[in-house]
Amino acid sequence: MTREEILREILESLGESKWILAVLYRDREKEPIGKEKLKTLANEYYTETTGELENLITSRYILDVFTARLEGAGLVRISRYGQVRMYSISKLGEEIIQFSRQLQ
Repeated sequence: MTREEILREILESLGESKWILAVLYRDREKEPIGKEKLKTLANEYYTETTGELENLITSRYILDVFTARLEGAGLVRISRYGQVRMYSISKLGEEIIQFSRQLQ
């Protein structure tokens, strides 16, 4: 497989979790983000970008599935502060976002 085919496959498998990755990319110069704050920011970004009135992430379960998908693919870095998991985008995650922008 070529680099482009691999990136395309990863991007397609992300589904709606790409919105969380987009928020992490947008805020990459800031501090890592906690899960609940990430949910709020992703819903706001989704609404602003698509014009949809309903939230994308409506439950903790959906948030857990989306973050696990990103974590499993190595697209996010996780740091722990006690029991709190803080998320930031990894270099591979940045590469995926840049690739997706090239496709548009």
